[in-house]
Amino acid sequence: MSILNVVGAKVWGGGEQYVYDMCDELHRRQIPSFVLVDETNQELQDRFTSVAEIITANLYSCKGFLSIGSIVKQMKQYGIDVIQCHSGKYILLCLALKRLTGAKLIFYKHNVVHAKTDMYHRWIQSQVDAFICVSKRVYDVQVIADIAHKYHLVYNGVNTQRFPVLENESISTSPFIVGYAGRIIENKGIFELLDAIKIIHDRDRAILLRICGDGKPSDIERMHQYIAEHKMQDYVQYMGFQKDMNQFYRSIHCLVAPSKVQEAFGLVLCEAMYCKVPVITSTSGAQVEIIENGTSGILLETVNSTSIADTMQEMMINNVLRESIINEGYKRVETTFTISKMVDSIITIVRNLR
Repeated sequence: MSILNVVGAKVWGGGEQYVYDMCDELHRRQIPSFVLVDETNQELQDRFTSVAEIITANLYSCKGFLSIGSIVKQMKQYGIDVIQCHSGKYILLCLALKRLTGAKLIFYKHNVVHAKTDMYHRWIQSQVDAFICVSKRVYDVQVIADIAHKYHLVYNGVNTQRFPVLENESISTSPFIVGYAGRIIENKGIFELLDAIKIIHDRDRAILLRICGDGKPSDIERMHQYIAEHKMQDYVQYMGFQKDMNQFYRSIHCLVAPSKVQEAFGLVLCEAMYCKVPVITSTSGAQVEIIENGTSGILLETVNSTSIADTMQEMMINNVLRESIINEGYKRVETTFTISKMVDSIITIVRNLR
């Protein structure tokens, strides 16, 4: 088994981390894995090279078809027999590679978007060997009844190797440090979270918010303006994109992710839980598949500043609840949402295609 992941992104994001973690686990198992990236994207080449063999091509022009001969030659040279497509933008290229090499094709579904059933998309669905959906929420909107056997639910998983316990990782109980990790954009609930932090601060509670993540410059500037207008600079820190998420999680008392969009999964929730950080999140998507409300985390039915503030304050003052959620959250991830379990499932699916 030799697996090729087609990655046509221009910048590093959640999808690229998904492929990286999968390749890292395959590498530990000595299963050959390859990543196809654009020949001009040195950043992606450099980041993937530690976990996979790199194949480069001109992906950004004509969806990669200008380089199809070179890609086919390298696939045959390396004996690649499985193609994994992570974006509909490159599915036609992957179908052509399947036809020219005889490799099996797996199409990953990372978004909560209803499957299209027009003639063109039905043809694509007929040619793909298997679909992998990263949550039941995704599976339910993607599965086509008459080819349901092709669809598989495989939960995303934490690459536990990236989150070792740190020496002297205990942090002071005051101020209570809340973390946010995700894209800086309004529909992720960032402004409701900022309002909630201000509510608790105005109640004379020692609190600090640490925000990590990237976004459009205009969205980041809007957040900075909001913080300045409400005079929150002393207790809100924007840390930008963080490569070392282990250090980030282990520097906070609680993670809050009050998204207002349908989330396909919620890997940051699982990562925080594995690092023994209690999580507060919304019910907008697949978060409800990860969190058992009141047991392994807290789910907010309504995302507004008051509900977030009240829930955070309960987490601050109720040590019994917080410790219980920490322990149950860690067990939940360790038993269900690890990269090892994810790759076990993917390998089983691949072998059953033969």
